[in-house]
Amino acid sequence: MKSKTIKLGALALGLFACSFTMSAQEKKEPNFEKMHKRFDADNNGSISLDEFKSAKRKNEVPAEKLEKNYARLDADGDGAVTLAELKENWKKGKGQGKGKKKNKQE
Repeated sequence: MKSKTIKLGALALGLFACSFTMSAQEKKEPNFEKMHKRFDADNNGSISLDEFKSAKRKNEVPAEKLEKNYARLDADGDGAVTLAELKENWKKGKGQGKGKKKNKQE
């Protein structure tokens, strides 16, 4: 009886450790250099709206949402998202996830 309890405890502890490790990995910051390179189809050092839309099309995200996200990333509004802008502005949008809606009156 004790061996079954010990085995069950060890299994529970193993599952907990596994879930904790997975949770920590999910919170890891993305590789911005790799992401920028994937979006920058013409390798000119910046991401245009067309490049952004075509790279994100795999997920079937509505065009309006893509344009809104792109405008947020393009901080200076010059029509090109640089690596620095991507790094800087990516984090700003992350706080607006589940349960954190922006105030519509702004």
